[in-house]
Amino acid sequence: MNELLKRILSALILSILVIVGIIYLPVSAVKIAISLITVLCIYEVFKLLDKKLTGIYSKQVLFVSFLSSISLLFFSFYLSIMIITLYSFFTAVKKYDLNYLSYSIFGFFYGVFFPSSLGLLASIDKNLLFVLFSVVWTGDTLAYFVGKNFGKNKLSPILSPKKTWEGAVGSFLGSVVGGFLAIKFFNFQIYWIIPVVVSAVLLQVGDLFESFIKRQVNVKDSSNLIPGHGGILDRIDSLIFASAVFFMFYELLKSFSIAS
Repeated sequence: MNELLKRILSALILSILVIVGIIYLPVSAVKIAISLITVLCIYEVFKLLDKKLTGIYSKQVLFVSFLSSISLLFFSFYLSIMIITLYSFFTAVKKYDLNYLSYSIFGFFYGVFFPSSLGLLASIDKNLLFVLFSVVWTGDTLAYFVGKNFGKNKLSPILSPKKTWEGAVGSFLGSVVGGFLAIKFFNFQIYWIIPVVVSAVLLQVGDLFESFIKRQVNVKDSSNLIPGHGGILDRIDSLIFASAVFFMFYELLKSFSIAS
């Protein structure tokens, strides 16, 4: 099958599953599903880290990731932090190596907290997820087609050789337009354009962030879970950065008692 066609079909199927799930599942089920996604993220993150620090991955990290995500989404952020810190400490003590502590905490931080922000958004308003998806999906689509057809100037040759400044500009414009249209469609206040614009920048940073990790261990994809896309992290690396921006913006509005 043509690689582009495989990529489009995979994205289409995943998009339909995600949209249907968000619309029809109760918020608690959506949050549990996101916690299960963090397990996949953690599997990929720790498998990558294991190439740099042998023994950092074990099956226990999958259980810890689910437990810490559930704790974050249903109980307490600090309980999640405590679970991760204690597990990382005991792992480091067994190896008697500080690197295992720092690698482990980083792995959970990246693989649990960022994806779990999607569940936090679902708790606020499911429609915020659709605004977020509009930002990321339009940005990713424009980045791919603009970069492929017009890209000449490399954005970051070391981290991501295929990315260009032209693609980045296309991504930014696509994200802002897609986000603005979603804001209007779902009747959010116009000030939500702020996280849309910030996310339009940071979603590209999120992509480069994951690329940095992969380049450190000399792999192209985080896994081969999704045909045409690589792993789950390859698909949501920019989404989870943008999601954190949306959640922080909501928290900022709430602190000024204007969240809506």
